Amino acid sequence: MVKEHDRIRDEWQAVARGWRRWEPLFQSFTWPVALRMAAVAQIGAGQRVLDVGCGIGDPTLQVAVLVGPHGRVLGIDLVEDMLATARERAAALGLGHVEFRAADVATLEVPPASFDAVLARWSLIYVDDVAGALARLRCTLQAGGRIAVTAWAPPEDNPWIAIPMEGLARVLPLSPPDPAAPGLFYLSADGALADALRAAGFRNVGQQRVQLSQFARDVTEFWAMLADMAGPLAPLVAGLAGPERQEVLRTVADRIGRFRSGDVFRIPAQAQLAWAEL
Repeated sequence: MVKEHDRIRDEWQAVARGWRRWEPLFQSFTWPVALRMAAVAQIGAGQRVLDVGCGIGDPTLQVAVLVGPHGRVLGIDLVEDMLATARERAAALGLGHVEFRAADVATLEVPPASFDAVLARWSLIYVDDVAGALARLRCTLQAGGRIAVTAWAPPEDNPWIAIPMEGLARVLPLSPPDPAAPGLFYLSADGALADALRAAGFRNVGQQRVQLSQFARDVTEFWAMLADMAGPLAPLVAGLAGPERQEVLRTVADRIGRFRSGDVFRIPAQAQLAWAEL
């Protein structure tokens, strides 16, 4: 039987090449979250930062610029192919104080009090034992250290992914996403992340939503990007027969039409951001 850890790793391993291909558009989508995470974690020059679930290096690389050459940033992820792209990007930017390591937050081992700040962007949502993961991350922080974590807001506030999922559900036997189970919309309710941080012993907890905007030049580009990058969707899209694929694409094109802005699409999204200190 495939363990959940292995299933998630394989799911994202399958789309690692797509993340490399669509790197510029991905960054245009997610930069507001990276900035807000760095702000609420009060990241500055010379700090030591751990980024959990760093993928191809976001927000790891942005944070590395903030801490400067006298700081240190460690990015961890399950998928080695994602990390290979992250290392290339760091080298191209001359960020020699960044390290990327294949690791799982559920079993992460680093010396206690090793970091001034911990970031976890869209990574806790795939963890079965969130309390255990947060307890482990808490131990990595020095006294007064800060943490910033994110999840997605509920599906109705994320048409960029909800619409394609609805389209796929018309041709495939898909169950609605369960917000109470690890997955894309886990911890999506207002206050859920903050409650988890409080339960883990953090103090001065806050939570807010961050507005995002998914850019695409046309429907074909939007669909291609999702098919290449969206870990939970990619295997479903790959398995579609030609007529089914066309039906889903027509549904998506019809539903995102209201988000046209001139000659491009700007499709809304929202993330949940919570922060706290030790």
